[in-house]
Amino acid sequence: MCTGSDLELTDGWTLALGEIISSRLGRAVVFRAIVTSCPRSELNGQNVVVKWSSATADRISEADIIASARRLAEEDCPEMLLHLPEIYHSQRCDGLVLPCRCQEVLHQDSEDRILRVMIQKVLKPIRKLEHSDMLAQAFKAIFECYRWLYEAAKIMHRDISIGNFMFHEVDGKMYGVLNDFDHALDFGKKTESTSKQRTGTKLYMAIDLLVPDPPQHLYRHDLESFLYVLVCLACETEHPFRDGKTTLRRWAELGMTDLYYRKYTAITRDDFPSLKDGFTRFNWWIFEMKEIFRTGFNACSDHASNVRRAKMRNITEPPAFDHETLGGEVTFDKFAATMDTFK
Repeated sequence: MCTGSDLELTDGWTLALGEIISSRLGRAVVFRAIVTSCPRSELNGQNVVVKWSSATADRISEADIIASARRLAEEDCPEMLLHLPEIYHSQRCDGLVLPCRCQEVLHQDSEDRILRVMIQKVLKPIRKLEHSDMLAQAFKAIFECYRWLYEAAKIMHRDISIGNFMFHEVDGKMYGVLNDFDHALDFGKKTESTSKQRTGTKLYMAIDLLVPDPPQHLYRHDLESFLYVLVCLACETEHPFRDGKTTLRRWAELGMTDLYYRKYTAITRDDFPSLKDGFTRFNWWIFEMKEIFRTGFNACSDHASNVRRAKMRNITEPPAFDHETLGGEVTFDKFAATMDTFK
């Protein structure tokens, strides 16, 4: 039940709701809150984040995906716990009266969608890291977390964006955290469809996913999103590209087709804006990451030409090509190698 600004959940959880942090129409809304009572006495009076989300009934809940990852981390890689969100409580919203501010966002437009609420530890946005060394440390840690999730936990995040790059401090040390698993796919369980579906935040989407009929989401698409996150963090958002008409800030306003060509041009012509003062040391990372994708795009184009040649010669079996890595050009190892040095 929700009375005024108070929210009463199951298992003795009661919270005082604060301001809205973010919202996605029809999908999710996130509040600041203070715990007024709960089974964990150390959390009473603490600031937390409360998230309501609406998802199809066949999707594994975000809380369950994170819990699965944290269980594996405890056994396989305990240090990875510092780079994953910490969930205090989660439940379905059956019979729960939502706050009015929630109802305005989470209108249920389909009977097969269900509402869930989740309480998690407060994290800070990566944008608040103003020193390049700290930003580099957090960015690299989040990449390593993503790689561990994919290779060990069999979880693909599918929404790599600045808004999901966070950090927190534990015992005086800073740790980057990969947040928001709304779009994550637990492909190890294979309980969800892996059919072609565009997921992610448009501004940071891989080029392949901006076309009208996008391919299946692959991990290299998320690696490409890492590049765009780094560019938006380190480059001048108001500085125009070579054509003098578009800035990084305007990327969010572009349609899918225009954004496709803007990103493709930026990668293939080395045309990202200049870096911010104090962030020039990221020039090496951006250049090397960009080169990985430029080489991969060229390999894919060459393959397409070879396929056309094979058809003209009536060759029934086209030449093989690994689309997941663009012919072996876009891999975790190559991407990680770009961050081995910070010049």
